[in-house]
Amino acid sequence: MSTKANQTSSKEAVLNAAEHLFASRGYTAVTLKHVADSLGIKQASLYYHFPLGKEDMYVEVMLRHLENRHLSLKRLIANSEPILESSLLAIGVWLIQQQPLNAGRMVMSDLPELSPDKSSQLEEAIYRCVFAPIEALFNQYRHRFKEDFHDLGFIGGAFLSSLESLYVFKKYSSETDEALVSCLIDLILKGSLAN
Repeated sequence: MSTKANQTSSKEAVLNAAEHLFASRGYTAVTLKHVADSLGIKQASLYYHFPLGKEDMYVEVMLRHLENRHLSLKRLIANSEPILESSLLAIGVWLIQQQPLNAGRMVMSDLPELSPDKSSQLEEAIYRCVFAPIEALFNQYRHRFKEDFHDLGFIGGAFLSSLESLYVFKKYSSETDEALVSCLIDLILKGSLAN
């Protein structure tokens, strides 16, 4: 294997280990030592790939994660039946089978710890890669919503936030992932009160 290939696979290993730790614990709780220990390497070795340290590692990890999530969302929407509920079901089942993004934690505690330019970069990526595709999906079916309901980004955000909670809730439910997501879709689109 060439030196360049070794460097690439070495960096991929670092990114994968860091992604797992950042996703489960958040930016502030993870140190470079945690990442190095999880790989069985010396902390100083991480500076070869990330000479500016933890913040740059976190930003690269999260940008990579968000881009992968974006590609998956686009693929799920493109491959599902052209019906809102079918697209939401495909997205929802896939999302609750992934490690949650923990967007609330990111916005409330991770991003404020970053430099303003890096924080803005990630905030834009979160919107573009995660929220925008869902908002666009709801806007595609705008004709199905009440005329006075203008902010379909809100309903898209509520769907995504609910899915993050459903990731935890499913551990205590005997329902299938499909059944849980279907129930959530019905709740969001039709409500829970009898007419």
